[in-house]
Amino acid sequence: MIRLASLRRCNAGATAVEFALLAPIFFMMLFGLIEFSRMAWTKQTIGDVAYATARCMSVSSSCNTSTLQKSYAVKRAAGFGITLTNANVTPATNTTCKGYASSNSVTVTVAFHSPAAGLIPGLPTRLSSVACFPYLT
Repeated sequence: MIRLASLRRCNAGATAVEFALLAPIFFMMLFGLIEFSRMAWTKQTIGDVAYATARCMSVSSSCNTSTLQKSYAVKRAAGFGITLTNANVTPATNTTCKGYASSNSVTVTVAFHSPAAGLIPGLPTRLSSVACFPYLT
């Protein structure tokens, strides 16, 4: 009985037990934050690419064909480190976009690969962004 009482008062190893209990939660939160931040950055970046391409379609003659528009978007995304193909970019000219008539619209879709996809339910595998810019005559 004396041995059990002395074991109850002993604090040796308490820190290791507390670390073992809290470390998995901490690391899950840390890596979850990193993945959600990476997803938000990717979404913001493809939004910027779509907006810049829609603006180029409206104000520049260097984006006057569908091939040039897609090429512009692919090059702009590559500058941010995102790999796009022409199939990921869908430009539309002289459309009604978000309530504005006579606008140029660009939709950019990209695959989002995450190592945490199996651990976080609802994490998207594709990100998409639509941007508009008024058609300037």
